[in-house]
Amino acid sequence: MLKKFKKKSLKSKIAIISVILILLLLIVYVVYEQFKPEPPVSYEMATVAKGTIVDSLEVSGTVQSGYSHNYVAIRGVRAEEVSVSVGDEVKKGDLIATFDVSGAAEYLVSAKKDYDSALKDYNNALSSVNKVAANKAQNKKDINSKNAEITAKKAEIAALEKQIAEQGQTVTEEPIPQEQIDAIVSSMRDNGASQEEIDAFLEGASSVKVPSVSGDTSLQQELIQKNLELSQLNAELTALQASGALNVSTDNDSYLDALKNIADSKKQAYDSIKSVYDELKKGWYADKDGIITKVNVKPGEVFVPVEENTDSLNIGSLFGSTEYSDVLSSLIGSSKDSSVGTGITLDSYDDIIVSVTVGKSDLLKLKTGMKATVSSLEKVYDAEIIYVGATAVESSGLDIGSITSSLIGGSGSSNGALVELKIKEPDKNLVIGFDADVKIALTTLPDVLKIPVEAVVYDNGSYYVFVYDKAKGVVEKRDIAHGVLDDTSYQIIDGLKEGEIVIKSPDPNTVDGTKVAEKKA
Repeated sequence: MLKKFKKKSLKSKIAIISVILILLLLIVYVVYEQFKPEPPVSYEMATVAKGTIVDSLEVSGTVQSGYSHNYVAIRGVRAEEVSVSVGDEVKKGDLIATFDVSGAAEYLVSAKKDYDSALKDYNNALSSVNKVAANKAQNKKDINSKNAEITAKKAEIAALEKQIAEQGQTVTEEPIPQEQIDAIVSSMRDNGASQEEIDAFLEGASSVKVPSVSGDTSLQQELIQKNLELSQLNAELTALQASGALNVSTDNDSYLDALKNIADSKKQAYDSIKSVYDELKKGWYADKDGIITKVNVKPGEVFVPVEENTDSLNIGSLFGSTEYSDVLSSLIGSSKDSSVGTGITLDSYDDIIVSVTVGKSDLLKLKTGMKATVSSLEKVYDAEIIYVGATAVESSGLDIGSITSSLIGGSGSSNGALVELKIKEPDKNLVIGFDADVKIALTTLPDVLKIPVEAVVYDNGSYYVFVYDKAKGVVEKRDIAHGVLDDTSYQIIDGLKEGEIVIKSPDPNTVDGTKVAEKKA
């Protein structure tokens, strides 16, 4: 075969050699590909370093006006001029509306009559109570005086009986002679005794036995007379005690307090209506810069209150205080037949808040003054907690916090506590009524060891990382103990030292000793 090759032309020889070399190279490449070592997996890496971690609570809320002025109108007023529509911006002092109030005067008159009537009832009751109090004092004085008379009369009878006994005379018990009873009754009538007192005396006298003395009839008559006088005194005492019981029963403090409360309520109602009436007479003017969010009055038309939810009304803002809020709220109510209602609502953009609802576990972490950020329509605002509710309210919807609480064993109820945050520099990009994302800074930890959240692996209750040994090009699996977690980092309590390197997002197949390389940027 070699002879044949030698006989080949130079050109053929070169071609054959070239093919052989190509085949040899192909064989070498295939063998290399089969047995070459796998390259190490490349990872992004992070250095364990000190920094700041902020523990935060993220919830969703609703943008609201912190100042909402409801201009209240009385049924029957006629709007003469209405200068605004929903969505209009107004400046402090701008005219909003003017009214003809003649059609509402009847409500003012009616409220005044109700107050006058309630005040009269209270004053009459107070006079009666004062009279009863005076009667009670006199009654007590009369009872004490009567008891003293009875004690004295008993002493006189005892002395007379002793005198009779010393004379050795015989004493027997006999009924009181009827002519003496009749004489006493006649005397009682002449002295103005009531029939009740006379009946009490007769009832007592009919059962009384008086001593009958043998011998000296003058002593007998005197003894009978004194016993009759004692019986009369006892009857008078019984009448006084009955009168005292009647006075006690009519002295009802609760009844008087109820009348006083009614009178006070009617006065507040009258003052409320009068204040609204006076404001309508002067006309409505914007008390702050803001935007009109509700208009229920029309030029030339008589105002009729519409059904509305008073929970959202800040009635007290009408007067600059809450003095009449409860009264006006009860007047407005939710009835279509109410005498007053909201005519126009002005919301101020100078004072914007975000209202959120949090669960009981999160509530314990919050307090006024805590800093927060509010995100709405792709813009972020600084905010601060101004109110933390002490009682639960019905949540209107679900947020991530409430869902998480239910998953980790918290209460399944949608109830929570209300928390309000004030936005520091609001602008017109904040739309009242829109949702907003709220992030509340709970705890700020400066100068702590931390690593990216992507470096931490959780498995069966434990947390670990893979630490990179740059000299050997391999990783070491290491358990860690972590503290606070924020959006990007874990606080490291134990398991790592400052300056060590960990890999991010390790592959599930990564184990102790796996060769890795740092991914180039």
